[in-house]
Amino acid sequence: MEGLPADSPRHCPARTGSRRRRIVSITKLVLLRHGRTAWNDTRRLQGQADVELDRVGLRQAQAAAHALSTREFSAVYSSNLQRAAVTARAVADVLGLDVSMDKRLQEINVGSWSGKTRSQVEEEFPEYAAWYTEGRDFRRSASGETEADMLERATPAIDRILKRHRGEEVLVVGHGFLFSKLLQHLLGLPAGARVLGSLGNAHWSEVAFAEQATWLVAHNVDTQLRDW
Repeated sequence: MEGLPADSPRHCPARTGSRRRRIVSITKLVLLRHGRTAWNDTRRLQGQADVELDRVGLRQAQAAAHALSTREFSAVYSSNLQRAAVTARAVADVLGLDVSMDKRLQEINVGSWSGKTRSQVEEEFPEYAAWYTEGRDFRRSASGETEADMLERATPAIDRILKRHRGEEVLVVGHGFLFSKLLQHLLGLPAGARVLGSLGNAHWSEVAFAEQATWLVAHNVDTQLRDW
């Protein structure tokens, strides 16, 4: 959009002749994945199991706080699972903000698959590999969710945040699979699309919204822990 700085959440354009352009309000949403857990390290499905950050994950949370400390967030929201909540509090403490917890931002529920590796799930449920390869939606065990179920509960939470903080920058801390599907949804990509890679631990993506326009500002940004 002409004359609109990408790094500014608001911009009041100058006059052009005798006409004044409309003020365009930009809302920025930063989606930060939690730091590492022991289950991440051993590649076990977590779902909604409340697994805590490991030693590396705690350092990653602090590195994320350091990297995001200069941003002008007006609010911080988080999944109430402790791996996300602890990451969110690390950033919020640096920013001098509170954290609003919302259980609708939890990871997809994988039911009885929780704690198992992908290879273990594929061995017990051969159809899993086909579903995953084809990008089809499926239920994660008899007691788990589908992607559609997850988005149905999480999208209203994001919509509420965007409505409440129009024209502001907001940080949301949560989970890798949830955020990958939310990004696709927010950007209008098909449900089965594989355009964006998954978020690494303590990495974030940023989406901007202005009237009818939505665009990806950054994706899978590293906290550069090794240099901090």
